[in-house]
Amino acid sequence: MDRPEARDTQLAERANTLYWESDDSVNDIAEGLDLSKGSLYGMISPRPAGIACPECAAELEHPNRTARDKGFVTCPGCGLEEEEAVVLTLAGDTVPAGAAGHDSGASTRTLWATVLLGAAAGMLLVRWARR
Repeated sequence: MDRPEARDTQLAERANTLYWESDDSVNDIAEGLDLSKGSLYGMISPRPAGIACPECAAELEHPNRTARDKGFVTCPGCGLEEEEAVVLTLAGDTVPAGAAGHDSGASTRTLWATVLLGAAAGMLLVRWARR
């Protein structure tokens, strides 16, 4: 017979897999695992972002799917909370050793989009100021 700790660990692993690797709603995941939403959220572990913190060099994390989707990261070491594009700019694209599977393509696109948007805004401001 399984020990309760082993069942809890397996349930937490399953909850994290469903949460991070699917687009299912939290309600659907909780219902499928016969958990309350609060219990499900209590089992979810942050996911490594594959980026070193510019303040303390700890690996940054995505605390939840919304933060991951919006490019928001946090540092478990020093508490830094910032947009991924800003951190990448500050850190010069530093990736900690052992970080695997992080696709910085979306972050790079976000960074370039921000740069282009800033340049366009600057040109409009100069044009407006010359009038």
